[in-house]
Amino acid sequence: VRTFSPEAASGSEVSDSDRLPSIVGFAMGMLLWSVVLTGAGILLNSVIEEKSSRILEVLLASAGTTEIMGGKIAGVAMVTLTVMAVWAGLGGLALLGGAPELAGDLVEVLIGRGYLAYFALYLVGGYLMYAAAFAALGAFCETTREAQTLLGPVMLLLTVPVLFMGLAIRNPDAELLRILSWIPPFTPFIMAARAGGEPPWWEIAGTATVMAGTVAAVLWLSGRAFRAGALSTVKLEPKAILLALRGR
Repeated sequence: VRTFSPEAASGSEVSDSDRLPSIVGFAMGMLLWSVVLTGAGILLNSVIEEKSSRILEVLLASAGTTEIMGGKIAGVAMVTLTVMAVWAGLGGLALLGGAPELAGDLVEVLIGRGYLAYFALYLVGGYLMYAAAFAALGAFCETTREAQTLLGPVMLLLTVPVLFMGLAIRNPDAELLRILSWIPPFTPFIMAARAGGEPPWWEIAGTATVMAGTVAAVLWLSGRAFRAGALSTVKLEPKAILLALRGR
C-alpha cells in the first residue's frame, strides 16, 4: 500500500520523514508511560519499606508531611531523569554514528517543532499525578502484598492509554482520542501520542489546565492520606483511606 497526501514534503507520496512526527509522538507517549510506571513503582516500594520499619514515623517527627512526600517525589524524579538522560545520550551517539540524517530529522522534530517542551509539560503533570497517588497508597501498606489490593484500579487506569495510543500513529485526531485527552488520568499519555497531529492550541491549553487542576487536587488529597497512613497501625481497609481523605 502506497500512501499519498498533498501535505507530504514531496507533494505526493508520504515518506518516512513525513511519518516521523507521528512515530515520535507515539514513542513519547510510551516513554512517558514507562517513566511514570517505573518512578511511581520505586516511590511506592520506598514508602512501604520505611513504613514497615517505622522510619517514616521518625521522619514525620522532624519534618512536615509536605516536605517528606515532596522530597521523595522529587528525589525519585531526579533518579529517573538521570537514567533517561544516560540512555538518551547513548542512543543519540549511536544514531549519529549509524544514521546521521535520521538524527538530524529527530532534532528538527524535537527542538525545531517544540516537541521537547510539549513532552516536558505532560511528563511533569503525569508524573506528579501518579507519584502522589502511589506515595499515599504506600503509606497505608506495610508489605507489597497489601499494596496489590489497592493498585488494581490504578494499574487499570494505566492500561487504558496503552490500548489506544497506537491509534494516534494512523489518526491522531480520532474522536475517541480527542475525548480521552480530556480525561485527566489519560491526558498526559494520549496528548503526547497525538503530538504528530499537532493539536490546536486551545486543546493543548485546555487539557493542560484540566491536568494541572487534577494534579493540585491529587497532591492535596495524597498529602492528607500520606500523613494518616504513615501514623496508622490498623489493618489496611478502604474505609480507613476514605476517613483519612476526609481528615478523620
